[in-house]
Amino acid sequence: MNRTVLMAATIAYGLIIALLAILDVEALGVIAAVGALIVGGAWGVAGVFSGRRPQN
Repeated sequence: MNRTVLMAATIAYGLIIALLAILDVEALGVIAAVGALIVGGAWGVAGVFSGRRPQN
C-alpha cells in the first residue's frame, strides 16, 4: 500500500474521531480502538513489506 494513501487514511481517521468526539458518540472508545488497530496494522504491514532494511 502506498505511504501517501496511508497518511491520508490516518489523517481522515483522526478527523473522524475528532468529529465523533464533538458529537459525543457513546461508542467512541470502541470505534477509536478498532480504527487504531486497523490503521496501525496497515502501517505495520507497509513497513514489513517496504523492502527496506534497518540502518545500523
